[in-house]
Amino acid sequence: MALMLISALYVPQTVKAQSSGLKYTVLEGDSIDSIASAFHTTAFQIRRINYIPDLDYIYPGQSLIIPGFDDVEGEVMRVNQPLGQSLVGFFGRQQQPLSLLMRLNFITNVDQTWAGAPLYIMYTGTPKIKEFSVTEGLTGLETAVKQGVSNWTLAESNDLRGRWMLLPNTSLWIPDTSAVDGIENNDAPTMTVSPFPLLQGKTTELIVNAPPDGTTLSGSLRMSINDSLGTESYYTSTEFPLHFFATDDGKMIALQGVHRFTKPGLAAMTITTNYPDGSSFSYQENFQVKAYDYRLGAPIIVDASYIDSTVTVPEWEMIKTLVIDAPPVKEWTFGFSDPSPVEQDWISSYGLLRSYNDSEYIYFHSGIDFAGNNSTPIFAAAAGTVVLAQNLEVRGGATIISHGHGVYTGYWHQSQIDVKVGDHVEAGQTIGMVGGTGRVTGAHLHFEVIVGGVQVDPTEWLQGMY
Repeated sequence: MALMLISALYVPQTVKAQSSGLKYTVLEGDSIDSIASAFHTTAFQIRRINYIPDLDYIYPGQSLIIPGFDDVEGEVMRVNQPLGQSLVGFFGRQQQPLSLLMRLNFITNVDQTWAGAPLYIMYTGTPKIKEFSVTEGLTGLETAVKQGVSNWTLAESNDLRGRWMLLPNTSLWIPDTSAVDGIENNDAPTMTVSPFPLLQGKTTELIVNAPPDGTTLSGSLRMSINDSLGTESYYTSTEFPLHFFATDDGKMIALQGVHRFTKPGLAAMTITTNYPDGSSFSYQENFQVKAYDYRLGAPIIVDASYIDSTVTVPEWEMIKTLVIDAPPVKEWTFGFSDPSPVEQDWISSYGLLRSYNDSEYIYFHSGIDFAGNNSTPIFAAAAGTVVLAQNLEVRGGATIISHGHGVYTGYWHQSQIDVKVGDHVEAGQTIGMVGGTGRVTGAHLHFEVIVGGVQVDPTEWLQGMY
C-alpha cells in the first residue's frame, strides 16, 4: 500500500498554460533573447513559463506570457516614442497609470529616453479624449474656463488631487464626445527631423506645424561638444538656439548644425510656444546623436604658430560672433552652387581627423578643399550679404557670406578679396581669387558651410539637399 501511495505522487500531471498575467505578441524580427532583454528577464524564464521546447520555437503572432508581472493583467505592445511629444506627455495620452508604464519600460529617469526609442504600453481601446497644454501664466480656473469645463471635471479626468498638481508646460486630458476614436492635440506641434537620429557633422532640419496667428515658436538644442580646436579633450554642454521660419507650405523650419566633435548620446531639444495672451508652453524631447565615420586625413606639418591656441582660439571665437545671427530672409534656393570653376576637383573632404606636427588626431577638417591657383576665381555659392572680408592669421584671405536663416559660407586662403563687408552678392558672383595664405601647404580654396554657428559637411548643401 505504501509503495502504491508513493508511486501515485510521481504520476505525470497535465500542465495547463497560464491564462493571466502580462502578455506580449511576438513581432517579425523578435527573438526570445531580444524579448528577454526588453523586459529584464532571461530566455530560460520565458521558455519555462510559456513551455517553449527550444529557442527557435517562437513565431510572429504568438502570444507569450512575460515573467515578473504576475500582478498585471492584459497585453503589452511595442511602440516608438513619437517626435514632438515628451515622454510624460506621450504616456499621459494613453490614459494608463503612469507608474505601470514606467515599470513596463524600466524607466527611473525620463531624461534617459529619446525620440524614436522603443516603448511598451498596454493594449487598450483608445479613449475619446482631447489633449491640451497647460500654459505658463494661467490659473487652474482660467485653464478650465478656456477648455469649457469645470474645475471638478478637470481634476477628475486627470487624477489631480490638488491645485498644486496643475503644473505649467504639461498636458492634461478631458472627455471629448465630439471626437472620433483617437486623440486630438492642437497645441503640441507635429515634428519631422532629418537626418534622424542626429549625425556628427551634418545639418539637422526640424520642421513643425505652423502655430496659429499671433503665436511664435522658439527653442534650443543642447549637445555635448568639444569645440576647443584641439586644446582640450573634454566635452562641454552647449546650448544652440533654434530659429524657426515660415515655409511656403504652412510649416515652420529650423536648421542647426551638429558639431563634428559632438559626443554620441543624447541631445536635449526644447520648444516653447508663446501665445498672444502672454502665456507659453514648453516641452523637452531627447534625440540620439550618432557618430559618423569621416576617416583619417594625412598628417600635416605646419609652422607651429598656426596651431598655437593663443592664435587659433581667438580667431575662431571672433568668427563665431559673426555667424550667430539668423536673418529672416532666406536667400538661397535648392542648395548651393560650386564656389570654384574646378568643379568637384576636391583635394580634401569635410570631417577628416587630422594630425598637425605629429600630434594625436585631435583636429578635424572643417570644410572642402578645391584645387586652384592665384588665377582661379572664387564664386559666391549663393546670394547673400558679406559679413567678413579681411586677412586672418590662420585662414589667410577670408570672406564670410550670410545667406539668411543662420546659414553662412566661408572662403579661406584667398590671394585676393574682391568684396567688402556689407556688400550684397549674387550666386556665382566672383568674390576673390584662390591663394595660399594662412595655414596651408599649397594654394587652394577652403570652402565652409556654417549652420547655427557650427561648421557642417558642405557636400549635402552642394547637392541641393537644403
